[in-house]
Amino acid sequence: MSVLKAANHWCSALTSASGHSWFPGRPAMEIETILQAAGDQLSGRRECRRGDLAHRWQTLRTRLLQHLAEGPRSSSRQRDVIWEQCLVDALVLAFDAVEQTHGIELFEVQLRAGLIVSAGWMSRRGGVAEMQTGEGKTYALFVASLIAALPGRGVHVATPNAYLAKRDHDDLRETWALLGVVSNCLPEDVSPERSQLAYRADVTYGPGHAFGFDYLRDQLAMDTAARQRPGTSLLNRLNATTTGNARLQRGLAVALVDEIDHVLIDDALSPLLLSGTRPGEAEDAAVHRHARAVAESLREGADFRTTGQLIELTDQGLDLAYQSLEDWSDASLRRPWHEYVELSLQAKHLLRREMDYVIDEQSVRIVDQSTGRIYEDRTWSGGLQQAIEAKEELPIQRESEALAKITRQRFYRSYDYLAGVTGTAGDCREELKSVYGLQVQTVQPRLPSRRVVHPTHVTNTLEQKVAAIAEEARRMTDAGRCVLVGTLDIATSHCVAEEIRRQGLSCELLNGLQNTEEAEVIARAGQPHAITVATNLAGRGTDIRLHPDVAAKGGLHVIVAEHHRSARVDRQLIGRCARCGDSGSCRHFLSAEDELVSQSAPWVGRAIRRAIANDQMETLSVDSQIASIQQRQAKRAAAARRQLLEADDRDRGLVCKAQSNRDPAPHLHALDAG
Repeated sequence: MSVLKAANHWCSALTSASGHSWFPGRPAMEIETILQAAGDQLSGRRECRRGDLAHRWQTLRTRLLQHLAEGPRSSSRQRDVIWEQCLVDALVLAFDAVEQTHGIELFEVQLRAGLIVSAGWMSRRGGVAEMQTGEGKTYALFVASLIAALPGRGVHVATPNAYLAKRDHDDLRETWALLGVVSNCLPEDVSPERSQLAYRADVTYGPGHAFGFDYLRDQLAMDTAARQRPGTSLLNRLNATTTGNARLQRGLAVALVDEIDHVLIDDALSPLLLSGTRPGEAEDAAVHRHARAVAESLREGADFRTTGQLIELTDQGLDLAYQSLEDWSDASLRRPWHEYVELSLQAKHLLRREMDYVIDEQSVRIVDQSTGRIYEDRTWSGGLQQAIEAKEELPIQRESEALAKITRQRFYRSYDYLAGVTGTAGDCREELKSVYGLQVQTVQPRLPSRRVVHPTHVTNTLEQKVAAIAEEARRMTDAGRCVLVGTLDIATSHCVAEEIRRQGLSCELLNGLQNTEEAEVIARAGQPHAITVATNLAGRGTDIRLHPDVAAKGGLHVIVAEHHRSARVDRQLIGRCARCGDSGSCRHFLSAEDELVSQSAPWVGRAIRRAIANDQMETLSVDSQIASIQQRQAKRAAAARRQLLEADDRDRGLVCKAQSNRDPAPHLHALDAG
């Protein structure tokens, strides 16, 4: 599409748009006005010169800074006019920069989303742009970052994981350099000097949790400096002594968040916890191993009771536990003996290998229950990690000691400006507004959706469901299409893949850690006859590009192997097909034995069995029942996050030094409380 055609496309879209869309907090400034002016500039000027882009960026920044320096001397209307012109020029500049480096022209939906995210900067009221998957959220965030970087205070572009941060920065590195804007990506497990360099950039990409952990490290460094004797800091500088207390970040100015519902909502159930550990085996390793042996002999009901995710010994169980107590010194016990036994019971009965955790290189790694992805930087606290290590007969590491903690809600609300994009605001609109002050605005897709949603397939048992999934995958690939099967956990993904292979079909299996190899597999998933089995969000952020033959025969077919407790995650999976006007289809599979049904609504499972037995499935409203369950689960999760935030409000001293001083220089670990 030429520049003139693109401008005409915008104008026609604006003419047909119904209603008005205003920037949060700036009702006099309409998005349509900015887009119209940008379209006029693009259609009325000559092709841009590559060498002019850096000069145009610097001119734009200088004009805004001069305006900000004038402050109260300019009227509100003057400020609006200058800011509006800056937005128009920034849109045109973003359009030209991407065209020069990538050979593509940004669509109106990407520019519109970028405005929603960034244009409230003057009023300090950010917005959330809800874009359909495949509409180009990476470029929308580029537009928003370009605008937010104008004042020069630093922009943090937060993504769900480190892989996506590196991928997005690498994709746009040349574009930022062409504009003369300094960009960088937070490195993993490197020296503080490298991290400081990344934070000195105009735009810094990184995983959402990493910004929070570095903030906590800075708080610890400042606390250490404050405890020094007067004159120590000056003496160190005179002697060229490095104290290690230099701050990593230069402040919390702007955070623009990709998949903002995942980073600010789904991950907000646990606080960010910075801990310190010492190498070597735990002093109470033998205690954990003995507790495991004792736990093996205890019977549920008689010796212990299970309530939700907690296990408690009965009076009889306590007697049995203390009868088996060996003669340890007090130094070996970090907690009462019966708590070791309860931790071992929890590890044995409630936490499942390949579902809740995996074993990688002789260490226990937690699996994210929302996405099926393996965490690189989290461990369980309170001795549970060590209980699992004992259960799996692994080396038992020392427990981490908490050094600093902050909730994600408080951390992200500390930014002067917070905004982001997502494809699934859904049931978290109100929470984004009430907790973070963010208003969600929906961006209509560039092309109408051609997605076909097939009726839910219902079975009695899990075994029948897996067989039906494999059969549907066969039918689709026999027709020349490709299939993506999304599962909730690693164990189910293996089960489905084994059944598909048992039927003589080949498939790719993806789960766990996202890396370059995984992205390449997802990118090949659009080939004819390809079957890819993945945990729900494996490969998220990577487009599945359809082979022309696949597109002509119906596109990608997505199979939802099991409903997630959050409807948003189901929608994210379905959104992998029929992107940007492509053809595609999806189907949910449900069994009466599914965990969501058996644990949250067993009466639905009984209704399914009766309906199948009586051949009355047409009269059973399965989809509405599942939607009701998911709504209840969403409310419970929101209530848990609200309780965490209320507890945070009661305790303002979240960042604090650990009382223990046994190790003068503990190795810092970034992990979540569990």
